[in-house]
Amino acid sequence: MNCLAIDTSFDFLSLALGVNGKTEVLHEPAGQAHAERALPAIGRLLAAAGTELKDLDAVVFGQGPGSFTGLRIACGLAQGLSFAAGLPVIAIPTLDCVAAQAVGRVLVCLDARMGQVYTAAYDTSGTWQRLAPMGLCNPQEVSLPDETGGWIAAGNGFAAYREALAGRLAPRFAAIEESLMPRADALLRLAETGRYASTHPSEAGLLYIRDKVALTNSEQQALRK
Repeated sequence: MNCLAIDTSFDFLSLALGVNGKTEVLHEPAGQAHAERALPAIGRLLAAAGTELKDLDAVVFGQGPGSFTGLRIACGLAQGLSFAAGLPVIAIPTLDCVAAQAVGRVLVCLDARMGQVYTAAYDTSGTWQRLAPMGLCNPQEVSLPDETGGWIAAGNGFAAYREALAGRLAPRFAAIEESLMPRADALLRLAETGRYASTHPSEAGLLYIRDKVALTNSEQQALRK
């Protein structure tokens, strides 16, 4: 399956192009410059692979949760490129993308800001299973689906809320991989599984989970206490 994958859900511009079994990856800090840097970088990836967008099978993107602006950039790019080349799009949750980078029972927590995390639990060994639904909660409320140990903690939520997450649940973790974040090459691998639907670009959807953009002044003050 020949695909272009795009993720701009957090601070990195992450692109991957898979063509004929070979993968070209760009994964670099972008700050707020995702929109300006993405299209030129995609052009360079296509040129390096000696292919054109119209020759691909689909455009894959990280649909969220994550930065609202970043998610809209990835979705807009995927839609625009797909419309232009007559390709379908494949939307994949960012939490799934992080889980796919570890093998075993994985608890993913991504920093949602505002004192909260996006979280979900998985078993990625053998048959892929999401053991707990994707959700948004306070770090102190994160729990594991069972009482066993040997879990892998993945995502920057474990760095942002180290004591509330890693410290509180430490006895249950075999490893803490707080540097694991959404990557476009992981999106490519997930797209190849066939678990995610190919849709017309007009039907591409985002997964925000949260519908609130910022805290009020009183909520910010309460969080600091």
